[in-house]
Amino acid sequence: MLFDSLTLEEVVDSESALEFMKEATKLASSADLEDLSERVSLKAECFNKYLNPTSVEELKEEQFDQIVRLIFSIGRKSKRLIAANGFENLRVRISELLHGDAPVEERFNVFVKGVEGVEEKMRINFAGELLHFSMPERYWLWTNWIWDPDNNTGALPLVVQEEVDLLGDTQGETYLRVGKAMAYVNKVGNERGYSRVGHGTYGIDVFLACVYAVYMYTVFRVKLSDEFNRILPELPELTRRVLGVQKLEL
Repeated sequence: MLFDSLTLEEVVDSESALEFMKEATKLASSADLEDLSERVSLKAECFNKYLNPTSVEELKEEQFDQIVRLIFSIGRKSKRLIAANGFENLRVRISELLHGDAPVEERFNVFVKGVEGVEEKMRINFAGELLHFSMPERYWLWTNWIWDPDNNTGALPLVVQEEVDLLGDTQGETYLRVGKAMAYVNKVGNERGYSRVGHGTYGIDVFLACVYAVYMYTVFRVKLSDEFNRILPELPELTRRVLGVQKLEL
């Protein structure tokens, strides 16, 4: 399997990771990061409340809408998803993704291929968020801001070595590879301190959101005018937005 023969140093670019976190702490206070972590924890509580094995069988449309509003890329698309798939069909697909018997990579593939109404990247984001925030101890987050394989952009490539191959033959296999890489980054981060910025399981989420925000600031500062730079949210707000917790109404 990917990385089995590689050391932590061969997977994780720890120096880059530390530099990104140093930059992030210049743009956000420890209180900002603590608030972000708390918001992410509350988001996960909401997902678990409505999507555990018992509750998901009785999921209501208004609860589904509440969940979708906590996912950055599809936050306003719950009605479109319901119209394209039918609510009961969508509920069954979510239940199978989260609690089916098949290996997670197979469930991931079936969900991404089967859901209609939004583009593939959004379906990947949808699946990754449902898995991770329902069962954060078991599953990891994969969204296009973490890694977009079409453009090889996102937070994760910025903190792993160039030789690390994240792309699998299917979306499900890619999900496994992304998770393996994130586990390595999290392990090194816990040892060196940069992924201890969040509550337990969510440290890697908060860290990668900070990496992405710092990257966005760097790109916008170089490519855009001062007027556009003033439009870009400050780092605390930008990280809250990508993690779907800017407007937390639970």
